[in-house]
Amino acid sequence: MVIGISIVLINWKFISNLKIENIVKFIKEKRYISVILYLGIYIIKPLLLIIPTSMLALVGGGLFGPIKGFIFTMTGFWIAGTIAFYLARSLGREFVAGILKRKFNKLESIMQKSGFKYLFILRLPPIIPYDPLSYISGLTNISYKDFILASLIGVIPETICYSIIGTSFKSPLSPQFIIPVIVLVLSTLSAKYLIGRGKKE
Repeated sequence: MVIGISIVLINWKFISNLKIENIVKFIKEKRYISVILYLGIYIIKPLLLIIPTSMLALVGGGLFGPIKGFIFTMTGFWIAGTIAFYLARSLGREFVAGILKRKFNKLESIMQKSGFKYLFILRLPPIIPYDPLSYISGLTNISYKDFILASLIGVIPETICYSIIGTSFKSPLSPQFIIPVIVLVLSTLSAKYLIGRGKKE
């Protein structure tokens, strides 16, 4: 992990231009350390909160292909989620409020319920930021096991879709691009319905 952080910090110019093509090209140029570099971004991502998870998943697909991209992205989700969860659990509410700023109150109200099922539903739509939700989860009484399982299972649909889209982003009219986009829209609508229903119960 230390190696990953060092590599990312040394190559900070990578983050200054968040275009998928540029990110893929940059990491490909470092092909011997591409996986370490890619996963290293997930290590510092919870502290920066400026790198969209969806963009990293797209990069994973474009860089490693749909299968390896999916595997490495899921590994990144596990790393980032674990870091944010334990930082919140160790450092407490004030630390999380300082990190999340204006997002804190809104996300805290969303997480009034806790538990595997509710977090799983919250992870389904690709509209709730991954790291902030991990921080808030660390403040609840959910166990790490339930947190990480709900998080990883919940992001599987979007990770599959983004990994496929990442391999075909240069062909936006192709079925490989359009079908995953439709699936993302449908999963988002379904999850929003389930979240709304859960709030009423």
